[in-house]
Amino acid sequence: MDSNKKLSGIGKKQFLALFVISLIPWAIGNGLIPLLPIYVIGLGGDASIAGYFMAISYLALAIGTLAAGWLSDKFKRRKLFLVLSGVAAIPTLWLMGQVTNIRQLTLLTVLMWFYGGLGLSSINILTGLHAGEHERGKIYGALSLTAGLGALVGGLSTGFMVDEWGYETMFTVLALFSLLWPSFGLLLDDTRSAPAHKPEQLAEDVRSRPQQGFYLLLFASLLISVAGFFVVLGRSLGMSDLGFDATAIASTEAVGGLVTLPLPFLFGWLSDRSGRKKFLFICYMSGLLSLVGLIVSTTLWHFWVVMALHTIYITVNGTVGSALVVDLVPEGMLGRGLAIFNSTTWIGGVVGFTIAGTAIQNLGLNQTSMLGALFPLAALLLLIPIPEKKTQIRS
Repeated sequence: MDSNKKLSGIGKKQFLALFVISLIPWAIGNGLIPLLPIYVIGLGGDASIAGYFMAISYLALAIGTLAAGWLSDKFKRRKLFLVLSGVAAIPTLWLMGQVTNIRQLTLLTVLMWFYGGLGLSSINILTGLHAGEHERGKIYGALSLTAGLGALVGGLSTGFMVDEWGYETMFTVLALFSLLWPSFGLLLDDTRSAPAHKPEQLAEDVRSRPQQGFYLLLFASLLISVAGFFVVLGRSLGMSDLGFDATAIASTEAVGGLVTLPLPFLFGWLSDRSGRKKFLFICYMSGLLSLVGLIVSTTLWHFWVVMALHTIYITVNGTVGSALVVDLVPEGMLGRGLAIFNSTTWIGGVVGFTIAGTAIQNLGLNQTSMLGALFPLAALLLLIPIPEKKTQIRS
């Protein structure tokens, strides 16, 4: 066996490259998300404008995610698009620190979030194409550690840099950090390592349609995502109103990532052995509890708990949900199936930020949080009839 020893169909070199590339957008995104609404208000916006701004950004993230699925199935050049998105992110991040008004910031954030969606979705597709059937949860779980690590790195650094040196310096540092994205992208192997399929089998896969459970999973993921972004915006605006500085606000991402760091791998591995749905139930319940917690939060540690619960939703839904998608869709639709599923998180951001921003402006944070709690309740109900493959349950 060579130096690129296989890890469940993925070579060590391949896995390392995917891991590092995934870490970059997660660190940048988790570092910026708590601060961008405050940045918008500093440029002259209010709570509703901050909500619309974040919604537009997440629409771009959804478009980038869907574009990756289409490009993957059509051109089979995932490495190329992954590297190009990383190269384009570098000047975009630097320019975000040079803006003087909300329009400029919106345009650049839209571009950056599009690149992030394209990159993360391409990573997810490459993983789905290489991971074995009974180890998908484990591999996705290992890669999903980057969400928690990214929250830790971004949350500990961005707020501190803003408080000490300002937004311009912070964005310059992030631009330099993003050089790792295309650099490690060049190390990727875009060839398929899984066993080859006969042409007639591939044609049958392309003609096949996903199971009904796939569509229920999409809708459930969309609803829980809407609820999650009520928490994200409510956390930033609520903490700002209470007088917390940028370091404290960003620290909630860091603590959330640190507390939940082992969960993606653990839940992914366990889902390979005992089924996916029970861990998605845990995920959705954590989304509900984070909204309840937001209502009563007044001190810093309260918001740490809220964001820890929120991070469980982000990481477990991405890990176990992606593995369940691969279980449910035919191989000929794998790229599109994973991209559509991943886009539900970002579309949920569009809907969640839009509703939450307007609701907070008009109703206040507590009433908005109670409204948001309806979404995870509905998602839990949709999860019940989704089937699971018997082959994924291992002793």
